[in-house]
Amino acid sequence: MAAKHSGVIGRASKTAALLSGLATLALAVLISFDVLMRYFFNRPQLIVDEVAPFLLILVIFGAAAQTFRLGGHVRVDLVTAHLPPAVRAWLRAVNLAIGIVFLAVVIWVTAQSALTAYRYGRVSAVMLYPLWVFMLLIPAGLLLMALCMAGALRRQLRAALGPQAGRDEV
Repeated sequence: MAAKHSGVIGRASKTAALLSGLATLALAVLISFDVLMRYFFNRPQLIVDEVAPFLLILVIFGAAAQTFRLGGHVRVDLVTAHLPPAVRAWLRAVNLAIGIVFLAVVIWVTAQSALTAYRYGRVSAVMLYPLWVFMLLIPAGLLLMALCMAGALRRQLRAALGPQAGRDEV
């Protein structure tokens, strides 16, 4: 059952990362188009100023879970490299647990902001689209990352509590 959930989370994080990549491409095209129109034809495109920040949110929070899954985050092993494997295993488990708690708080706060924007009917200044839709990208991306971290924590705890030979970072 856990492998099935892991597969669903893995596919969801890959899909979110793909959307993040497409958003990066869209940002490049939109900004290039805006520069062309603004500086060569004196016709700035307001849609770019409206949409680009939300695409950037998708780029950042859409790819966070997949980056974590692939181990693409930054690590500093200057201190932990000299610790015994069992200590490193528990240190990683504690760090993952703290990270999940931190993400839970940020998810809660950003979801509340999106809910407030929905309740008050907040819309964008120029195009009048509802802001809450894009505000939900932050807690959604962070929730996906928290689920990936929970899977890593489960594997790490299994290694830390398992046989002595397997007690290390997973």
